[in-house]
Amino acid sequence: MRSAEVGTAREFVDDAALEAAIELYEARARALAPRAERSGDWATTQHRLGTALSALGQRRRGTRLLEKAIEAFERALSARSREREPLDWAAAQNGLGQALGTLAQRHADADMLEQAIAAFEAALDVRSKEVTPQDWAITHNNLGAALLTLGQRRQDKTLLKRAADAYKNALQVWTRERAPLDWAWTMNNLGTALRALGELRKGPCTLEQAVAAYRSALAERARERMPGDWAMTQNNLGAALHRLGEREQDARHLEASIEAYANALQEWTREKVPAAWAMTLANQAGACKVLAELTGDVDLVRTALSRFAAVGEVFRNASHAQYYELVVEQVARLRKLEHQLLQRHKDA
Repeated sequence: MRSAEVGTAREFVDDAALEAAIELYEARARALAPRAERSGDWATTQHRLGTALSALGQRRRGTRLLEKAIEAFERALSARSREREPLDWAAAQNGLGQALGTLAQRHADADMLEQAIAAFEAALDVRSKEVTPQDWAITHNNLGAALLTLGQRRQDKTLLKRAADAYKNALQVWTRERAPLDWAWTMNNLGTALRALGELRKGPCTLEQAVAAYRSALAERARERMPGDWAMTQNNLGAALHRLGEREQDARHLEASIEAYANALQEWTREKVPAAWAMTLANQAGACKVLAELTGDVDLVRTALSRFAAVGEVFRNASHAQYYELVVEQVARLRKLEHQLLQRHKDA
């Protein structure tokens, strides 16, 4: 019997449904399928229990549900053989990798991320583009996420390149024509991997590729249909253009960055999502500062100062001391820049 995987999690529309499924698997199905007598059904039950626990654990804070999911997937794998049940074995490896990856991010645990990567790679030893294209794409997407997180943590170009390659593999199956939402989501993720890689590489090429990936995602992520995703990608695009403009000392990229951040702020308002609003406004102010340094525009300096002042209110009130200190530091630098530019204009 082939175990349900991603579809199982998607069938649960709310936490109550997930809780009911977990209770069913733990209290009833396990007793109806004892391992000694029906090891295949027992493994399937463990797999489905792991899927439900992992889905609920991703929605809730804490780690216990994810830890229990990992235990359930490991039990499923203990009763499955790659030789006898390769597809079920690969599905359990993929589920294990997802739970490990989510838990690793909450613990900031690099070793656990490596375990997640190993689980996804094990699944890909079985899953192929030719035989199971959708599962192959899912696992490559999951692998990309784990490699990206670990690569960013370690500032490792090799890991980030592997993340970008994994996302590109997923896009071979999730084309815009066949799976537009998955395509746009993965294109956004590819942009993030390329942006992180581009920040470590010399030259503009990889950052330009990141910009192109984000713009491709926005071709499908319309504000009217998916405002939250649209805002996320606009913010990501702003960040890539920001880095590119900074590296190339190109005012056009910086102006486009400021515009992309402004787009994101149309949805990420102070009232709805104050933390996201403050971070995006701070990023926009940073782009204004770089552009002001490049062009000598005092008005841009003052624009950046007003934005940082608004950001400071949110971070001070929310008791985000580390962020507030960064804002204070940026304001001091901007005051110095303002003085320098005013003196330059006076001398001219």
